[in-house]
Amino acid sequence: MELKLKSIACPLCQEVSNRPLLTSADVRCHLPGRFTVVRCEGCNHRYLNPRPADECLADCYPVGYAPHQAAVTALQTNSAAVSADSAVSRPADSTPWYLRWLPLRRLPGLRRLYYWLMDDRTQPVPDAVRTAPGVSPVALELGCATGAWLLKLKSQGWSVSGVEMCEGPAAVARAAGLQVLTATLETAALPSESLDLVAAWMVLEHTPQPLQTLSEVRRILKPGGRLIFSVPNAECLESRIFGSAWYCLDLPRHLQHFNAPSLHLILEQAGFTEISIEQHRTLIGAWGSVGNLIRRMLPHNRLGAWLQRYPEQPRLILQLLSAPVAIVLAWCGQGEGLTVSARRPQSAQAVSSPADATSGPGRAAGG
Repeated sequence: MELKLKSIACPLCQEVSNRPLLTSADVRCHLPGRFTVVRCEGCNHRYLNPRPADECLADCYPVGYAPHQAAVTALQTNSAAVSADSAVSRPADSTPWYLRWLPLRRLPGLRRLYYWLMDDRTQPVPDAVRTAPGVSPVALELGCATGAWLLKLKSQGWSVSGVEMCEGPAAVARAAGLQVLTATLETAALPSESLDLVAAWMVLEHTPQPLQTLSEVRRILKPGGRLIFSVPNAECLESRIFGSAWYCLDLPRHLQHFNAPSLHLILEQAGFTEISIEQHRTLIGAWGSVGNLIRRMLPHNRLGAWLQRYPEQPRLILQLLSAPVAIVLAWCGQGEGLTVSARRPQSAQAVSSPADATSGPGRAAGG
């Protein structure tokens, strides 16, 4: 049964004119149909059009959807991501085997090199800054899946909760002792100005109305509260090389395809300030893209199937070997993903509502 699709205007500026960029089948979950990414003629934002109808959005995520399957443990140590203003504590049992071996441990700078190479900037964990003695700052993760990142955040002293659209991963998170609602941000009806931090890792690209989502985030953040999130980088070198086989394309689940200019545009429209964007230093998606290409030519090839699954369970040695290339690409603005930080202003200021965008195409969001 094919998904019901509907044609839409640009989610950022409401321009109806667009230009097709690529068409692809669902490479990851094999849902029936073909899906087209277009570029808005008004602001250059890229988005899926037509997209799944609202009542079909949940059907895009089968039970086995990989990002919902991550196991929850108290210590998640695959990434040594560090926020711009704080270091992540590293438990003793996270030391890799080659740093435990006595002769290697004596090599000057080896441990520091390891953590520098593994700092992929994908999911920073900020330190908890208490505004009053004994009161923990409050954080919410959107699309928290099974809650792995929330547990990291909790270990840093935050009071945490999550929102997850799909019941399966939400139930896993609750079984781990986390407070997680099965809802979307819009249906959760959270109180205004109640949160110090909102995080959303690889979530905004899944939302049908990203400007409305960001405006709702601004509402629930306290003045001065911080938003951190990540999205795939639609303008990265990987996307240009692999095209419709790009692992991070993930049609039809990725409804939006952002670049740095479009992120600046939508965050400013939603009323955020102090916007900073950092390039991811990883090539995990590239391995999956190679797998997609192999399986396209050789559908039953085992190597292709293994590479397609690689981003779900990356091998440490391959991450280390590819890290120097990933770091150079990030320095050149070609990281496969973007991590964004922004704040709700301390004082009130004028905010563009989603309806305001209909008055004109707005500023171009990049080429």
